[in-house]
Amino acid sequence: MKTYIILILVFLSTAAIAAPAQVTGNKADSLSLKFTGKVIDSVTKEPLIYAQVVINAGQKLVMQALTDTMGRFEASLKEGTYQVKVFYMGNENQVFNLVIAANSDHAVNRVFNVKIKTELLNEVSVYAKRKIIENTAEKIVYHVDRDPMAKNKSLSEVIKKVPLITVDFKGVPSLKGSEKVQVQVNGRSVTDYAIPVDQALKMIPTANVESVEVITSPGAASDGESLAGIINIITKNKLSLGGNLTVGVESTIGKSYNTKPTLNFTYGVGKVNFSLNGSYTNFKTLGFSNQLYSRNNFLQAQGGDLGYNGNPVYVNSGLFYQINKNQSLNAGLTAANSPYTFNQNLQTNINDQGTVNIFNRFSDNSVKATSLSTNLDYKFKFDKPGKEFNVGALFTTGKQNNLNNSINNYVSGTGSPMLQELSSNNNTIRTVIIQSDYKLPIGKHKLQAGIKLTNRHFDSKYQNAVSNQLAASSATADEYAYNQGVYAAFGQFQLMLPKKWTMIGGARYERTQNDARFISTNSSVNQGFNSFLPTYVIGKNLKNGMISLTYSYKISRPGISYLNPFQNFVNANTVAQGNPDLLPEHKNGLTLAFSHNAGKAYLYVDASADFWSDYILRVNQFVNNINQITYKNIGSYRQFGTSANLNFSITKALGLTVGGTLNLISTSDAAFNATYNEKLNFNASFIGTYNFKGGYNLQAEYYLYSNNYFFQSKTQLPNTSSIGLNKSFMKDRINLSVGVINPLNNKIAYDMLNINGGLTNQNIQTVYGRGLSFGFSYQFGNDKVNKKSKTNIKDNDTKEGSTNPIGF
Repeated sequence: MKTYIILILVFLSTAAIAAPAQVTGNKADSLSLKFTGKVIDSVTKEPLIYAQVVINAGQKLVMQALTDTMGRFEASLKEGTYQVKVFYMGNENQVFNLVIAANSDHAVNRVFNVKIKTELLNEVSVYAKRKIIENTAEKIVYHVDRDPMAKNKSLSEVIKKVPLITVDFKGVPSLKGSEKVQVQVNGRSVTDYAIPVDQALKMIPTANVESVEVITSPGAASDGESLAGIINIITKNKLSLGGNLTVGVESTIGKSYNTKPTLNFTYGVGKVNFSLNGSYTNFKTLGFSNQLYSRNNFLQAQGGDLGYNGNPVYVNSGLFYQINKNQSLNAGLTAANSPYTFNQNLQTNINDQGTVNIFNRFSDNSVKATSLSTNLDYKFKFDKPGKEFNVGALFTTGKQNNLNNSINNYVSGTGSPMLQELSSNNNTIRTVIIQSDYKLPIGKHKLQAGIKLTNRHFDSKYQNAVSNQLAASSATADEYAYNQGVYAAFGQFQLMLPKKWTMIGGARYERTQNDARFISTNSSVNQGFNSFLPTYVIGKNLKNGMISLTYSYKISRPGISYLNPFQNFVNANTVAQGNPDLLPEHKNGLTLAFSHNAGKAYLYVDASADFWSDYILRVNQFVNNINQITYKNIGSYRQFGTSANLNFSITKALGLTVGGTLNLISTSDAAFNATYNEKLNFNASFIGTYNFKGGYNLQAEYYLYSNNYFFQSKTQLPNTSSIGLNKSFMKDRINLSVGVINPLNNKIAYDMLNINGGLTNQNIQTVYGRGLSFGFSYQFGNDKVNKKSKTNIKDNDTKEGSTNPIGF
């Protein structure tokens, strides 16, 4: 505790000393010799961290600095006599004389022995309840590290608490009901690491996550391909001094279960910091599947068991090096192996114009995805506050093997005694990203500009074989090579206006080149197009909140599975085929947001209007008694919505968070029938917390969802709930949590219905969702923190502070 008091008072004294000193300057005019100093305790000979060092030549200030974690500092001095003042908590100014001789052949080193007073102040504890959810003009921030109930939960469970986000039973997230959302880690898309989104949310240790950001209207610094918005997972960027190891386990026990041991290790010495974190997950979800397919005089019904399981492994390591006070390097290595399977054991009944066939169908779909990524980021911070230059690169290589084995064993009827379908899809991916940005303060205003070059290459081989005992076997194959290049440049300017008004204007230019070669169909796709994507924000900082209006224009490019013209027979009644003539879709988005902080209550409300052109939609068509699934650009799609979030402290111990969204969708296209139109979709969340004496935290959650209507489909997501108790011991070194997931309903169902004229297709997947949750973590080593952060370049590098919540 003495160490904590020393550090706190050092920071306070540093701030008081440093403020006036910056006016004069911090370097000599003519520099010729590197000087290295070290400040130590004269008794213990231990280095003094964050001691304030001021060097004067007569009455002129030459430089000032803070010592690093080894008590060292650097300066560039010319020949002469200097006065060195060292300030440390609770001590009088200690002055040393320093003489620099005329010698340019070597650097000068000097050790300063400082006498430390032994009298210490009494311990002072300051308590402040920090909000878990905060809202600004651009984004909603959920502080994972401030939520004690999140420490021992899977990230796919924790992310449900974030307003506007829903997650299905496989862990795939949606934003405002749309899966066209970009999920990022520290500003880089998860897909750039070749990791499936649902697996990433299972693998990333929650203990290493600082916050989750929801950006509904990304600015010009963000990728243009963020149509529905961005979910950005921010990992912790404070590295420890010395060694620090945290081990833990997250577990849910029930018919569906999940167990994930985690590890987080950091080690810091001097200017170098190393981090290593990883997890191993073993999960299994069990349930039932009921499917209905009907058309003219044809009815197919099947039902039975389903299972979804996997055991992904995730490892991430980072090395941070502070070259000097202005320059730093950050290197990272990420490896992931995420195998999982989805199987169904169903009995199928087919009535085709009075002819009945019954057979048992077993399908087993397995996916094995591996990836390796490495990144290197360089940052240069100029002496002028806020002025900096960043450049970074990311390289990823990945491989994914998909195997689907389906066997039909006929029980009765005229069909073949056995029919087997075996399909495989093996692909490799390579991604190279180079990006850079520059920030320049101009008085009270700020300028940011940057470039980003992305190249993606895919190779894929697909094979499908069907065999039975009554006819000859048939086989089809597909092979393609695909290259995508996206070359982007952006500029953004923040203008500070009178009366606390702020205006941000930015534009992003993206050149896209898609080149695909489909070997089996002897065809190719060559698309090249330019996109100009503007973003505007105008807002006002109020006394206890803010109000803002945001406009953004975004793009979404069709992926290879959307473009591939190869016909893939999903089953005897359904065929899927891509469309090589697809155009990219665009969205104009307008959002009005308001927030107010009344002390015990924090309110956020927004209203949005989104207009899509050339919206890419999966369309079902009934042609020649076959359900044809393909992708089309529909005429228009509009969505009008509102969302709200209220954090309310009823008492010092009791808190309540209520949030929800309400959206009205509307589509129009002369070529296709919109079964569901002008429909309302809504969801709501209720989170209550109670802090007992003794450090016990109790939290209850309930999530309510309506039918989700869209074009030809209706989806009913299940209502979910949880309750948990958390307690920390030994000054937060041990954290223990227990709880129940879905105590109100053991089985939760996902009902997906698609209707297109005379064709009806319904799929109900019911899984066991109730379980006992358990979490445990233990921290070894010290808990000192190095304020030097291992910052990566972030595409959405928009900074927001408490005094200026609108801006970067």
